[in-house]
Amino acid sequence: MAIVLTITAPIFFLILLGFIAVRFSFIPQSSLMGLSRFVLYLALPALIFEKLSSMKIHEVIHIDYLVVYACGGLFTFFTTVVLSWKLLKNDLVSSGIQGVGACMSNSAFIGFPVLLQFFDQPLTQAFVMALMVENLILLPVCLIFIETMLGKDKSKEESLAIVVGRRIATNPLLIALICGLLFSILNLSPPTFISHGLELLAAGAASAALIVIGGSLVGVSIKGHLKPIFLVAFAKLMIFPAIIALLLLLTPTMPPELKVAMIIFAAMPMFSTYPIVCGEYGARSFCASTLLATTTLSFITLSLLLPFLI
Repeated sequence: MAIVLTITAPIFFLILLGFIAVRFSFIPQSSLMGLSRFVLYLALPALIFEKLSSMKIHEVIHIDYLVVYACGGLFTFFTTVVLSWKLLKNDLVSSGIQGVGACMSNSAFIGFPVLLQFFDQPLTQAFVMALMVENLILLPVCLIFIETMLGKDKSKEESLAIVVGRRIATNPLLIALICGLLFSILNLSPPTFISHGLELLAAGAASAALIVIGGSLVGVSIKGHLKPIFLVAFAKLMIFPAIIALLLLLTPTMPPELKVAMIIFAAMPMFSTYPIVCGEYGARSFCASTLLATTTLSFITLSLLLPFLI
């Protein structure tokens, strides 16, 4: 248990620190958007590019990893949709919104910091492949499902494709990922001063991300919709990692460290922009409450899970 606490305690300590800093106005709540954009547009892209560009391409891409993570995420999404629709009697749009929360992990802001604590050498390729699956497969499928259930007519299908395509094309993490892969394939390296600058920038990614998560929870309360909140939290923290663990039994040749990393990513709470992405469908309050509940519960579930992975 002491080993587990050395992994999880620093993560949730920084989340708590971010909450306290914003709650007592040491950091203005209005500045969180700027800090979040620093992480998303500068620190994490620098980390991804700096690590990827120095790797060999065969060290980065593992097809079985991509397939298992994608299948696990899609299964979790559609399972959550069906449970919400049939058991809770929600409409399919609301069920789709709950499915998004169940299958989209906070790989960048919490998953990667946990990985840094868990492994002596961070598995950046596992982190990169998780981002690829989440942003190129899971999120587009989720958005297409929700938009379809909203009853978009055929004349608007093209605009839906544009919306989804724009989300992918303007994602700074994916841009950094593609650039890093190109540098790796072409065996290029940036000038030394740029490389060192990116290293300094990347060093602040994990801590700043956790401060943002904590600060974002200020003012959010869990109210109403307890059943769907419980469903999403249970699906995200229990069903998703359980499905991944079962699917990994079919991949005996995958390196053990990649299997552990994938289960860790699956067990994370949902991505921090969940209320923003699904707020466009009128569910911002529900998503914020669910994010708060799931992030809080993840301290317990991760503490129970990690001893089995050590």
